[in-house]
Formats: sequence, structure tokens, C-alpha cells
Amino acid sequence: MAYGTLYLIVGPTGSGKQALIDAVLETRPDVRRAPLIVTADRSDKNNICVVGAISPDRFLNLMRREAFALQWDSDGFRYGLTHDATKQLRDGQSLILSCDSFVIDKARELYPNVHTIYITARMDVLRRRLASMAYGSDTEIDMHLAQSARLRPRDAQMTTVDTSDSIAAGAKALMAAIPAV
Repeated sequence: MAYGTLYLIVGPTGSGKQALIDAVLETRPDVRRAPLIVTADRSDKNNICVVGAISPDRFLNLMRREAFALQWDSDGFRYGLTHDATKQLRDGQSLILSCDSFVIDKARELYPNVHTIYITARMDVLRRRLASMAYGSDTEIDMHLAQSARLRPRDAQMTTVDTSDSIAAGAKALMAAIPAV
């Protein structure tokens, strides 16, 4: 059986990453949510792709025992992709994972089939979405958007999906970027 593909979904807050991932998971039984563990309280925020949430102390204990294939910190939380992902990919299963862009190189070192998909929208759309999420003051939103623009991955192999027109159109574009097996 061929090795599965790990689809890394990256992009700024407000771009619609989770909604697009949910659309893929609803319509594509050949793609599964990557087994991701995060420190407690993060699983409730913004409905991110999480299989389980645990205490920071338990997460540290699992890190020390090398329980994660990939591990990263972001926004004060810890994320760990379990070794189950490696087994699922080796067995030919394709997985989808929302993550930070600096995880891309680490994932490519571990897995032969990694496809990065950058979800974005025009700045005015992102600003409006963040404001509707009560993300912070106008100044905080502008600072966040400026930082997101600086952190955009520079990856020649990356596919870009724009959700400026609508999340539904973005979902169709994401599904088109993930070939059916």
C-alpha cells in the first residue's frame, strides 16, 4: 500500500481553516483528522482539530517519554502529533492537520508525503472576521494581521486557498487541492 499524505493546513486566524477542514472531513472518508493532543483548555477555543486535551504536566510527561512524532508550542499551548499518525500514514491513510507554519519543515523530515495548504483571505476580510470573533481591539487585530503576514510560509510546493469570497468557495477549493484516492 502507498504511503498516505499528511495535509498541513496553515494560515492566519480568521481565514476559515477549521471550517474548511470540517468540510473535507464531512465529504472525504479517505481523509482523517490527524491525532493531535493539546494542553487543556485549548480544545474548546475556536473548535480546532483536537483528538484530546490534557493537562500541561501530563503533556510534559508524554514529551519526556517521546510520545509525540511532532511537538510544537504556540500561543501559550503545547501541541503533539501522536505516533499513531506515523502508523496511519505508513498504512496509506491520508491525514489533515491544522498547525503553525514552522511545523512544515519538521513534518517533511519525518514523512515522505507532506502537502502544505495555506488558507488565507484579504486583509479587510480577516480584520472583519477577527472583529466578529471579539479577537481584541482594532490595534491588537492589526498587530496580529501584520505578524501573520510576516510569518506566511515561503514554500514552493504550497497550495493557496483564498476564502475572501466565502468559506463555501474556499471549502470547494480545498477539496480540489486534495486528490481523491
